[in-house]
Amino acid sequence: MDTYDDAAYDRFRSELVNAGFSPVHDDDLPRWTGPIRASLRSLTDATRMQIRFYPGWPLRYAHVFVAGLKTEHDAQGTICLWAEDDPAQIDGRELNALWDRLDQWAAAARQGFAPVDRALDAYRLYVDQNTFAAELPLRELIDGGSDGYAAELFATVQGEALLIDHGNPPDPRTIGKAVLHGAFYLRADVDVPPRTFDDVRAALSRHQRRHLDRGLARRSAVSLNEPSGGHDFVVLAWPRHDDDHDAVVLGFAGTHDTLQASVMAPTSNDIASLRRRAGPDADLLADKTVLLAGVGSVGGHVAVAIASSGVGTLHLWDSDRLTSVNLVRHVCSRQHVGYKKTHAVGHVVTQHAPWCAVTHHDDLPYGPHELQAAIEGADLVIDCTGIFSITAALAETCRRSTVPLINGALYHHGALARVQRQADGDTLIAARQSDAKYLPLPAEDQSPATAGFLELGCTAPVNNAPPIAVLSIAADIACAAVDLLTDRCERPDERITVLRTMGPPFDRRGTLDPHLSVDV
Repeated sequence: MDTYDDAAYDRFRSELVNAGFSPVHDDDLPRWTGPIRASLRSLTDATRMQIRFYPGWPLRYAHVFVAGLKTEHDAQGTICLWAEDDPAQIDGRELNALWDRLDQWAAAARQGFAPVDRALDAYRLYVDQNTFAAELPLRELIDGGSDGYAAELFATVQGEALLIDHGNPPDPRTIGKAVLHGAFYLRADVDVPPRTFDDVRAALSRHQRRHLDRGLARRSAVSLNEPSGGHDFVVLAWPRHDDDHDAVVLGFAGTHDTLQASVMAPTSNDIASLRRRAGPDADLLADKTVLLAGVGSVGGHVAVAIASSGVGTLHLWDSDRLTSVNLVRHVCSRQHVGYKKTHAVGHVVTQHAPWCAVTHHDDLPYGPHELQAAIEGADLVIDCTGIFSITAALAETCRRSTVPLINGALYHHGALARVQRQADGDTLIAARQSDAKYLPLPAEDQSPATAGFLELGCTAPVNNAPPIAVLSIAADIACAAVDLLTDRCERPDERITVLRTMGPPFDRRGTLDPHLSVDV
C-alpha cells in the first residue's frame, strides 16, 4: 500500500503479526484479521475482527471492523474511533495507540455513550443505504408537533438530492418534474437508532404505523425516488442531544412483498440550521440595516458576505444590468444575465441568507436632500461604486446625518485595495487628502496601454482588476462592516492592501496601516 510513512507501516504490520493477525488477500483493500480484542468481547459474539487500511494512512487511521457488531458509533460493524477531520487520528500509526483508543471506545459503548457523544448521524447505522441525500426543513417540522405527530410531505429530485418540504405540493406540470409524496413522524424517545425498516416501524406510535401502512399499501412497483401513488419516502425524527434531533429518511422501491427501504443522508435546510453557519455575530447583526451603493463585481460579493453573516436588511442601489462579461468577477451566474444587478444580487443573497430582507433601487440621487432621504434609517452605508462624485457625495451626506460610511475601491487595476471608514471619531474622508497621517495613493496611469480596455457598448475603459483582487477587497469591506456593526471597531479607519507591488511605500505585499506607515 502507498502510505505517507512506510517505516511506520512496516512497524505496524509487524506488531499486528505479533498480536496474532494475518493479511487477507482477496481484494484490493489491505485487510488483516485476528482475534477479537478483549475489551470488545462483551459487545459481540464474534471471535475475530479485522483491521482495514485506507488510502492516506496514517493521515487516515486504520479502521476496526467487527462483523455483526451493533452499537452506537459503529456503521455496519466499522467502529468510529476518530472523526474524519480529527488530526488526532494520526496517533493511530502506533498499534498500541489504536488499541488504547479502541479500549476507550469499548468502555463507553458498554456504559452507554453520553448524549454529548452522540453525533447526529443515525443514518450511518442503517443497514441498507443509497447514494441520495435528503434536504428537509427539520426544525420547522419538529416545531409543528409533539410525540406521535405525523405530517404529509412532498419532494422533488435535484441531482442526487431529495428536496423535501411540507405544505401544498406543486403541480408537476408547472415545475416540469415529478413530485414525490411521503410522511414525517416525530417520536419523543428512540433509545436505539433504527437499523432496519422493522426497527423504524417499531419506533412509531400505533397511529403512525397505521398511517405508514396505508401509504405503503397505495404504492405501485416503481424504483427509488419515482412517484408511486403512495409513500415514496418517510422521515422519522427524535431528540438526540439537548434540543437537537436526529432523523432517518427512508426511500422506497417496489411494493408489498418486493418492498425495499434504504436510508439516505439527511441535511436540515431550515432557516435556524442555516443561521448556525452564519457565525458568532449573526444575532448581533440580525436587526441591522445596511445600504449598499454599487453591486458590481466588488459590491455583489460584499452583499452576499454581510447578509450571510447575519445582516437583517439590505438596500441595494445600482441601475446597471448584468451582462455575460460581468460574470468573470461577479457573484451572480449566467441565469441572472439581463436582469438589473440589484435584482440578480438580491436573488443570490436570498439563496444564501433567506433571513435577509432585500430592497432594490436604481442609482443613488446626487442631490443633498434626496441623498439624505435615501440613507435615512441605515445603520451603515457601504460605497462600492468606485465613482468619485458619488463617493464624495456620500461622505458629506453621511457626515451631516452621522450615519457611518465604509468606502472600498481598487486602484491600479487591482494592485492596491483601499477600505476607508468614516464613523464617530474617525477623520473625515474629505479631510484625509491633506492629512499627513494618511498615505496618498499614486496617480493612475491613464495612457492607452495601461488604462484598461474598451468593449462594445462601453463609454469608458474597463478596469481589468483580476478576480482575486475583487475577492480580496470584498472580504476586507465585509470585515470592516461587521467590525463596525458589532461595535467592536478594532480596525483602523483606513487600510490599504498591496496585492501587487509598486513603488515605495507599496513595494511589499501585505496590509498597510496608514497611521503607522508600516506593515501590520
